[in-house]
Amino acid sequence: MALASYFWQPTRLILYAIDIVFRAYLHYVAGVMAHESVHGHLGNTRSSNDWWGRIGLLPTTAPYVTFRKTHLHHHSATNIPEMDPDEFLNTRHSWQIPFRAFALPYHWVVWMIKNGKFSRRERIEYLLHYGVIAIVYGVIAYFTSVERVLIGLLASATLHSLLLWYYFAIKTHEGYSTGEPETRSHNYKGQLVYWFSFGLSMHQLHHMQPRLAWLQMAKFVPSVTAVEER
Repeated sequence: MALASYFWQPTRLILYAIDIVFRAYLHYVAGVMAHESVHGHLGNTRSSNDWWGRIGLLPTTAPYVTFRKTHLHHHSATNIPEMDPDEFLNTRHSWQIPFRAFALPYHWVVWMIKNGKFSRRERIEYLLHYGVIAIVYGVIAYFTSVERVLIGLLASATLHSLLLWYYFAIKTHEGYSTGEPETRSHNYKGQLVYWFSFGLSMHQLHHMQPRLAWLQMAKFVPSVTAVEER
């Protein structure tokens, strides 16, 4: 749906806004698919999950290979500087947040190279990924226009980055505690945000029990009126 949306040509400003917001949310859903794949929830084998992850992230242009490796390190070293690749989002300067959110997938590559995780296999898949991206988006641009693809992709990718990394990474790790595991991440309350986020609102539970697929977490969603645990 995200890729097919480029073939629709908005004719008014409000329609352009709807187009960008809708595609940004589809990018977000694609990211959730890749996240489920990393944890082995979309397929019965490692290979099938990897393929679901690669296909899922295709509209976003972010390589699945870097997300897969860095996300597992995020779980094993949550919030620890230099060891958690996503700790890059932890900044004292709020004006940096949009830039860091947009740059995070590229920071993963830097982190992997710095830590000796970007082996020949990862480099090959990384290059193949962008080869496929060039073909897919090149074909779409041929039938639509380069401007349609560039504006639609960059605008949606920027909005998607802010939605995903600010609300479901920065805010769910707010404080960036390195204490007890249950203090290193937080949940949002309520069914609405749970279904809207496809389970990413239950971030603390996910860190504590990563074997649970997002639908399996539904029964643990706290009510918005629940008393906050001390």
